[in-house]
Amino acid sequence: MEVSSSRSDILLAAKQILISQIICGAIYLPYVVMSSDLLGIESALIGMAIAVIPSMMGMITATFKVKLKKDSSISELIRVTRTVKLVYTVVMFILAFRFMALSNVIMLSAYGMTFLGCFLTPILNKPQFRMA
Repeated sequence: MEVSSSRSDILLAAKQILISQIICGAIYLPYVVMSSDLLGIESALIGMAIAVIPSMMGMITATFKVKLKKDSSISELIRVTRTVKLVYTVVMFILAFRFMALSNVIMLSAYGMTFLGCFLTPILNKPQFRMA
């Protein structure tokens, strides 16, 4: 596996996932702004951050692993990405629930809507949806 090609592929995938997650979060956020108070808006933004940050941390960890260990297999990189993402997500949820006064329902729904972007990435990656 070539290092520069693998790193650029991982970073491209991370960029596409980030864009689709931001699109999904941006679709949900106006609903929260119109139907909720400041606490709800803050909860939605925290939920969106909890969906985006761990997946980016997992992808960044995979790029560092490719840089350090040039013969990394895809299954090993997937395992590392999933583990890092799971750990960061759990830690961020614990910190949010424990130390912040948030609306849990709004935060979890914003997390779910934003995380939906991971599953919509292959659909949004079709050539007819790409911006030049």
